[in-house]
Amino acid sequence: MRKENLNYYNFYLFVFFIIVAPATVCGQYEYKNVDSYKSFLQKNTIQNTLQLDKKIQKQYSNIIDEKNNELIDRLKSKDFLFDTVAYPYLNSIFNHVLLSNSLDKNQFHFFIDRTFDVNAYSFEDGTVVCNLGLLGGMENESQLAMVFCHEIGHYLLMHSNISIISKLNRYNSHEFLTQIKQIKKQEYNTKKQLENLLLTDVFDRSRHSRGQEKAADSLGMILFSNTKYGAKTVPAIFDYLNSAEGLPNAITIQSFLDKEKITIDDFSVAAPPKRIHFGTTEKKGIIDSLKTHPDCDKRKLQMQSFFGLNPKPGVDFITGSKQDLEKIKKYALFEEARYSKDKGNLGLYLYQLIQIDAMFPADKYTKSWIYNTLTSLYTHHKAHTFHEVVNAVYIPKNDKDQYATLLKLLDNLSLEKLDEIINAYYANNNSFIRITKN
Repeated sequence: MRKENLNYYNFYLFVFFIIVAPATVCGQYEYKNVDSYKSFLQKNTIQNTLQLDKKIQKQYSNIIDEKNNELIDRLKSKDFLFDTVAYPYLNSIFNHVLLSNSLDKNQFHFFIDRTFDVNAYSFEDGTVVCNLGLLGGMENESQLAMVFCHEIGHYLLMHSNISIISKLNRYNSHEFLTQIKQIKKQEYNTKKQLENLLLTDVFDRSRHSRGQEKAADSLGMILFSNTKYGAKTVPAIFDYLNSAEGLPNAITIQSFLDKEKITIDDFSVAAPPKRIHFGTTEKKGIIDSLKTHPDCDKRKLQMQSFFGLNPKPGVDFITGSKQDLEKIKKYALFEEARYSKDKGNLGLYLYQLIQIDAMFPADKYTKSWIYNTLTSLYTHHKAHTFHEVVNAVYIPKNDKDQYATLLKLLDNLSLEKLDEIINAYYANNNSFIRITKN
């Protein structure tokens, strides 16, 4: 392994990343109002529970308490972003929607989830969450506002509560309990029959979810119509949701290896995995029936029809500009990668850095981070802790899933070959790498 002496530049950079940066970073993931938010959730749960049939009150309360505890745990685990860049920007758009519709700001909470998943979601208590991964396909603030309107629509229509209550009523119904008893009495195939019964219930709730998505779209469009944003580009949101894979795919792993002059003669995408388990790719029919945003093509047409009959002129930017949004989208990519690192997933972190480097080749820090991540993987490989920091199980999205390709490559690497890759990468990028293997 090559050893280099730190120069003065490296020393100051070292001081910044070890002392200054962590202090700044820690603050941007801390939610200062955890106690008041916890009290808000508890009060909301009590109010909602008292309105229900006494037969399901305890079960409902247990479900919501579990959700609340998980949400608080995630806040304490720094899974959400409260920085001075993305949060004020997105929160301002969210507040514009509330103000434009005379909605009580105190009844809502807005969070940014640090994950790369292309999604936004809401809870029965008025908490609306936007994933960082959603930002990648957003063209303007109008589209973001429409997404927030949709999630607020879910809350105002009480969809979360309706789904939970409907589920509890079904599971406590005489019909469902009778079916369970009859299956348990049978001597053969009881497990299979119970699975089929629950699978039928899943698809029933999936159809119900489709109806809720349509209703949230309808109310969302009304809420959006009260804002100052224009509707010209908002139907295009569904094109993005329909095609988004979540992780960026700016460069193939083979192209990355070629670019960095890294030769791996014995690697093939078809090579059998050694330690990583790759699950079977899900059938498209099942994915479509259970995906978070179903019927995107139909919903796009419905939105185009609505705004065709009810034109909504307006502007695409209020809080910032096109340039501001592009900066935040770039910032989001780095933040998603950092989240993977914070969660100890160095395999995913490396993949995200490779893609970021392809998208922003002038960013010199990315090359240092790729280099340091490779050396960290070497250390784990040597200590036999490799699969503590790399996915042990992964289900490929499709046959061309580049993250799966990287995982297969890492899974088949010997310690010696990994060292060769590190040295080859250093040789090709040493003028950019400011933090050495030391």
